[in-house]
Amino acid sequence: MLDKELIKEKFTKSLTTYNSNAFIQKIMADELIKLISNKQYRNILEIGSYTGILTEKLNKSNFNFESYIAIDLIPQSKNYISKINNKIKFLNIDIENFKTQKKFDLIIANASLQWCDDLSYVLKKLQTLLTADGIIAFSLFGKKNFFEIKDIFNISLNYPSIENIKAMFPNDVLVFEKEYELKFDNSLDILKHLKATGVNAIKKNNFSIKELKEKLKLYELKYQNKLTYNPMYAIFSET
Repeated sequence: MLDKELIKEKFTKSLTTYNSNAFIQKIMADELIKLISNKQYRNILEIGSYTGILTEKLNKSNFNFESYIAIDLIPQSKNYISKINNKIKFLNIDIENFKTQKKFDLIIANASLQWCDDLSYVLKKLQTLLTADGIIAFSLFGKKNFFEIKDIFNISLNYPSIENIKAMFPNDVLVFEKEYELKFDNSLDILKHLKATGVNAIKKNNFSIKELKEKLKLYELKYQNKLTYNPMYAIFSET
């Protein structure tokens, strides 16, 4: 089980540094916009709006929505979303606890669903919230994501594979993945990058200073201060 209080703590601390460090997350948001840009959506649900990177891109994409609900675990996210469009309703709630009778033409999430304890449960629940011709479009991270961190620090989320995602839907779902490699000046900068984007929220650091220095040195020797992102994209329609 993920420590949701730790996730709230780390992402709250990274609110002011996230946008300037979320290089890959911005690319992922652009990719999602391309996937859904061929139709209009009246009722939109966004999961994990956080600082509004995807929210702002959607708002500028000429979707003439009637309603837009953005939800996030971090209450301060409301301050960012309200500045984008005051017609967007923000709800401070975990998607795993979210309940509504409303149906949506578009349910979308960028780089957020990997923080679910039970991704299969969430995706199946979201399918029940779609209109007859509605679409679920989301990005998250795949098996190769941060494999260097997992190897050196033995810390990782339980990232899904393409096959895992496909098994969570009853019909055909388009799923594909990409891979990006970021290069840093030193291994400590990698940890600073993770902290700045909130993704150090998996578990608390229990390493001594000596252990941490040893692991950073090993990272530098083995991976030359490189960090791999493995974004995965999926789009599903009932029709």
